[in-house]
Amino acid sequence: MDNNLILLLALGTAGMLLLFCSVILLQIRSQNRMLKMREQAQEAALQHQKDLLTAAVITQENERRRIGQDLHDDIGAALSGLRLSLELYTPPDNANEVYQAFKGRCREQIDSIIKEVRHISHHLSPALLSLYGLEAALNKQLQYINDSSGLSAVLNNEVPDVVSQLNLETATALYRVLEELLNNTIKHAAATEIAINISAPQNQLLIAYHDNGKGLPADSAAFINGIGMRNIESRLSLIGAQYQLGAAGKKGFEINMQYPLSKTEPAHA
Repeated sequence: MDNNLILLLALGTAGMLLLFCSVILLQIRSQNRMLKMREQAQEAALQHQKDLLTAAVITQENERRRIGQDLHDDIGAALSGLRLSLELYTPPDNANEVYQAFKGRCREQIDSIIKEVRHISHHLSPALLSLYGLEAALNKQLQYINDSSGLSAVLNNEVPDVVSQLNLETATALYRVLEELLNNTIKHAAATEIAINISAPQNQLLIAYHDNGKGLPADSAAFINGIGMRNIESRLSLIGAQYQLGAAGKKGFEINMQYPLSKTEPAHA
């Protein structure tokens, strides 16, 4: 009788332990399932945000291209026609010095406007970017800055073979980021020099941007949370690139960007 009681107690205890372990396993499985569903939901939300951002960037680029083309074709053509009309018109007193001076000033102003319209058109939709790549488009922009702003802007591309093989999406994103940085330097930095260096060690495209201006303030939260920096982060995130800002509170602004080169884009030894 005692042996049967002990056996029953042992079986009951074993059953209770088995039931307890089963409950724990079911809870663990349920928690794992919940965690997995939560991770999938977060991944889906992040992918949705990325898809929305990609669509917004594509729409923006298409609109830039349309406006740039309209400026070049319509406004540029109208200004060229106005200049031609000015040249063809001959008043009765063609030798009048006042008229000749007026005509010269009008010609200079029209030429200046035509040049500015061409620059704005290129700024909105740089044809060089799709035709000749990132380096050509950057050099064109830096040339305009050097000619018009009093700044000395230099591009040092150590890996032209790598840069020339970047796909158009990547090249466009990097160009827009550098364009934003150049605009910030011109408008806010009080700088006299800009340097952009491109290299590609260890299958990473490295772009170092530096100016000798005021630099980041000690409290740089306003800059980091500003629209310009958000645009930069968005552009870089779309191509899987990262960045690091230089130290705040010192002279000169610096940002270093890293873009992982794909198998189709050559690395530099």
